Amino acid sequence: MKTCWSRSASFATATWLAALAVAMPIPADSIAAPAAWAVAQAGSAAATGSQLRRRAAAGDAQAEYDLGVAMLCRRNLSRDPAEAARLLQAAAEQGHVGAQSVFGWMLMSGHRVQRDDSMAARWLQRAAEAGDTAAQNNLGVMYATGQGVARDEAAAERWFRSAADQGADVAAQNLEMLHGGGASRPTTRSSGSLHPALVRAGCRLRS
Repeated sequence: MKTCWSRSASFATATWLAALAVAMPIPADSIAAPAAWAVAQAGSAAATGSQLRRRAAAGDAQAEYDLGVAMLCRRNLSRDPAEAARLLQAAAEQGHVGAQSVFGWMLMSGHRVQRDDSMAARWLQRAAEAGDTAAQNNLGVMYATGQGVARDEAAAERWFRSAADQGADVAAQNLEMLHGGGASRPTTRSSGSLHPALVRAGCRLRS
């Protein structure tokens, strides 16, 4: 997915945000097997789901995260976006960095939840400060566009660079565009990509 803009073009466009906020495209032939469901490959998926539910009900942040992601992806469970968001928020509140990143992205992009820019920025800030590259990239987008925060190109560059230095290609692309490397406006693709954690968990487009 090509997303570029000219230096003179406005940052704040809804279509560009939709293209940049989601961090990675999902090729249909390269869906990764979800690490969180490795046990389910060898045993009963139903038993695994029940075990996760018990742990999540007991307040286990990792189980809340795994179950929330699984519900978003319909991995051996009925999809329940509202419950997934609740679980991810609960894990995020306990300091689970992955949950902070995914939940922040959901709020930022309006993926299965009501969009809330200011809350998204707060969760992404926490995850970005902990080193999560997807959160760093998405927080950079928020600063570049002024979504949920005051527009600040220096902050956008800092977060894009931090993620790019850790190998995040999309952040490197955004950094190049921030410096005027792109000559055209972004190509729009609704629901064209997902948070990398959801890609790793086996989520598919329009799942």
